[in-house]
Amino acid sequence: MLKLSLLVLLALPIVGLRAAEAREPIGSIKTDQPAVALTFDDGPCWLTPKFLELFKKEGVKATFFENGNNIKKNTELAKRALKEGHEIGNHTVNHPNLAKLKTEAEIKKQIAETQTIIKEAVGVEPKVFRAPFGSHDERVWKVLDELKLPSFMARVDTRDWDNKNETVESIIKRATAETKPGDIILMHIWQQKTLDAMPEIIKRLKAKGYRMVTVSELLAMEKK
Repeated sequence: MLKLSLLVLLALPIVGLRAAEAREPIGSIKTDQPAVALTFDDGPCWLTPKFLELFKKEGVKATFFENGNNIKKNTELAKRALKEGHEIGNHTVNHPNLAKLKTEAEIKKQIAETQTIIKEAVGVEPKVFRAPFGSHDERVWKVLDELKLPSFMARVDTRDWDNKNETVESIIKRATAETKPGDIILMHIWQQKTLDAMPEIIKRLKAKGYRMVTVSELLAMEKK
């Protein structure tokens, strides 16, 4: 009996770990409405104004998953994005791989501190989160649960970070070719190729009848 109990106890952490690993960030929303979410990581940066000008012209809304350190350096850009109807999401202070951090306290600091930085900068606390590199473990999920922050990745990954292999045309194709209602599209705000691709991405998505909305707006369209 003692041996059996010991085996059960030893198995518990493994079961807990597997349960945590089974959780996945949200990549798309089940909806019957013709809408998708354009999302951009790692800002604000020098290209942010050009994206904002294009989005204003085209009547497009987006979600910017921002780093706390970049918010500190470019507070006015974050304020402008929010004022123009876009959403600011939490993308940690300085973009670490959260699952590789040594302690849960370090993970919580990265996420909670970014919440505070953004709230103090623009007056609104983020309601959405994206992990750098999509990296989650049981500690990350625990912190997110405590902070009541849903985690989002994307069903459509443009891979625009890959300067070596991706082109403007490949980014356009990845963003539009197989996109479905409710999809979240992942891009990066610092990528010139993505900025160059955006007019055609918007044109093709509009031609398919899609509206481009924020992640929170898309989430509100979820079909229960």
